[in-house]
Amino acid sequence: MTAQSSSIPTFDHDELIQSHPVATLLLDKGGVVLFVNAAAEQLCNLSRSVMVGRVVYDVIRMDRSYRQRMSDPATPALFAHRAEIAVGGRKAIFVDMQMVPYGSNGHRILALVPSQSEAELMGGAIGRSGRAAGAAASMLAHEIKNPLAGIKGAAQLLARKVDAGGERFTTLICAEVDRITNLIDQMEHFSRGQPLACSAINLYPPIHQTMEAVRARQFDGVRFAEDFDPSLPLVLGNHDAMVQILLNLVTNACEALAGRDDGVVRIATAYRHGLSIDNGDGRGRIALPIELSVSDNGPGVPADIRGDLFDPFVTTKREGRGLGLALVAKLARDMGGTVQHMRDGDWTRFRVHLPTAAQKAVTS
Repeated sequence: MTAQSSSIPTFDHDELIQSHPVATLLLDKGGVVLFVNAAAEQLCNLSRSVMVGRVVYDVIRMDRSYRQRMSDPATPALFAHRAEIAVGGRKAIFVDMQMVPYGSNGHRILALVPSQSEAELMGGAIGRSGRAAGAAASMLAHEIKNPLAGIKGAAQLLARKVDAGGERFTTLICAEVDRITNLIDQMEHFSRGQPLACSAINLYPPIHQTMEAVRARQFDGVRFAEDFDPSLPLVLGNHDAMVQILLNLVTNACEALAGRDDGVVRIATAYRHGLSIDNGDGRGRIALPIELSVSDNGPGVPADIRGDLFDPFVTTKREGRGLGLALVAKLARDMGGTVQHMRDGDWTRFRVHLPTAAQKAVTS
């Protein structure tokens, strides 16, 4: 071996493709997805486990002509400038799409690059949404804090005159006031981007606190079902943030069932092996095995707003402000996790994925 050749490093090609910034998918000759890299997961807003094994145009909505060419083994190559696609329930975006043959068994590599103007529009929209939500949070914080103090004081006075059954509810009121006050303090930092204090927490105390608060509201016709994994490890998160996430999701589910007598809200936890995400913060891929889901058998989210569901001021409620799900998404992101919405048959599901407490040592 010469001195010149010995200086050339040996590359791990799988790792190279995985870390490549261009969304890249490997398709078989019938258009079935065999592999996706981290950039493709981010673009499609779907995990690798959800995408692999499905036909590409079931994952990425596109024009019929593109679908036909991708499923045709006789079409090994394709190039399209500013092709319109829709991914992960979002609005349509424009990409430069290129498909080239790979190997001798009919496999193809598909690369998707957001068009420059589209990338600028996406970035601008995200920035404007974040600033709008931050301004709204700061405005609301000032208006809410003073009456909260009065509510807590009244509850403490009332606690002296009630029996043990009533004391349970005054204690709940005080706990909720304290939690909301802490949440408001966090919301005041919303626009300044200060990190959320996270530590190892048991997921079930915030679930229990949420359900106590929701049951106290007595939603008529709603039955609660629980499906918990008793061996779930500690989560890297924030107790108050988890309560707020759950309270928003469970309350939304209950309100979606208004007027029905067969409504079911299901709260479930599970450990999902292999789920991970690259948040683009330089830490690489972070495992998110902890899943907390809230489902209901209501009518679901209207199709015209599904792509904007987590944006501020998007709501289907007549008197809603559209900040609840935006805050859910922010709090999940601040804990290093994600939240997803999906329609699964007769069920509307919101899934929050979070890292384990052990992940802190791996990523710090």
